[in-house]
Amino acid sequence: MKVLMIDDDNELARAMMPVFKTYSIDVEASYTPEDGLQRLREQSYDLLMLDIMLPDINGFELCRQIRMSKEPHHDVPIIMLTARADLTDLVVGLETGADDYVTKPFEPRELVARIHAVRRRFQERAATQAAKAPESEEHISFQLDNAFLTIDPVKARAYVGQTPVTLTSMEYELLLVLAKNSGQAFSRDDLIYALQGINRICTRSIDAIVYRLRQKLRHINTEADFIRTVRGRGYSLIGMRILAPPPDQRPGVD
Repeated sequence: MKVLMIDDDNELARAMMPVFKTYSIDVEASYTPEDGLQRLREQSYDLLMLDIMLPDINGFELCRQIRMSKEPHHDVPIIMLTARADLTDLVVGLETGADDYVTKPFEPRELVARIHAVRRRFQERAATQAAKAPESEEHISFQLDNAFLTIDPVKARAYVGQTPVTLTSMEYELLLVLAKNSGQAFSRDDLIYALQGINRICTRSIDAIVYRLRQKLRHINTEADFIRTVRGRGYSLIGMRILAPPPDQRPGVD
């Protein structure tokens, strides 16, 4: 497994490399965000470990930039590293697109276990998508006023009108759960159970994921307010289920 570690603590990186090698994990270290991004553009990595406290730009913003990028590395699994054990950091990290979160100091074997767990989830999701025939699961489409939401379960993508929505794996999975059960209210615990394959998820991180989803949908079309809060119950996806949006609103073909 090839892993990139972006952390300005070069002593930590050097100390961890022999440990990782014991577990057949090949780690390369970058000590600045700029160098890390350049490596991601030039090489392919199985996973990224990203420190929050970085010079010039913090790990949260760097994670957000990676996820919003249209380059091939935009979906690389990301584990955030931080010396702060504040729950707010956990929520923000997940909100910006991280797949897991580890606090310093950490037990090397715990970090190794988390690396393997995150990578395994990523591979299982990719294998499931690849195994589906294109016609095995049709697009799921909704209309709300003048906004159209389309989900392609085969490619694991979502569109508002013709515009693709850049989503993290957790954002997409949560949206898919709501879409497949439109009109049904899901409590935070329900959603945690539905996303149980994701480590360290909690009720506050569910709120953060829903918030980001709403922002991304409405950024494309202000009328795309498909996710609603059901007071005392949780969250629900609303809108009229349709066979397909009109031609001028359908996603383009890649």
